[in-house]
Amino acid sequence: MKRIISAVFFILLWCVFPVWASGLKVGEKALNFSLKDSQGKIYTLDSDEFKGKVLSVIYVDPDKKDLNNHVEQLLLKEPGLDRDKTYKSLVITNLKASKLPNFIIKSVVKNKQEKTRSIILLDDKYEILNLWGLKNHSSDFVVFDKNRICRYIYQGKLPKEEVIRAINIIKEYQVK
Repeated sequence: MKRIISAVFFILLWCVFPVWASGLKVGEKALNFSLKDSQGKIYTLDSDEFKGKVLSVIYVDPDKKDLNNHVEQLLLKEPGLDRDKTYKSLVITNLKASKLPNFIIKSVVKNKQEKTRSIILLDDKYEILNLWGLKNHSSDFVVFDKNRICRYIYQGKLPKEEVIRAINIIKEYQVK
């Protein structure tokens, strides 16, 4: 019996691990999610706020929430981004990555949302990590075109030249 259970386990691991380990890559379509914001509103990639828009996503560990603040600031100041018609910024907070109580994180999220005008969603089940293969305890930046094809991905703190590259990709896909 133990051999059968072990065999089934290894077969499942062999089938599932390569998919999980590969993660999201440039040129691939993003798998959809269903996450709530701090007010309990549910969002997906198909939500009205995102339809027909290029989407930048920062997936962040709350303990490293300031790691890519410079990116958010540059995105806010960039005049070539049409936030009303063709572009939207989204932050997804990995609640499970922090030891802080969720109510504290939600309070911080609400304040940050007002400052940055971004939609901030809460991932309390590693949904994005599992769907897109991002890293835990990190900060990841992803750009999707209007069809939810990944056009840019960077893990960790973005250097200035990468921020400029990401902004140029967003601008390029706003008009496509």
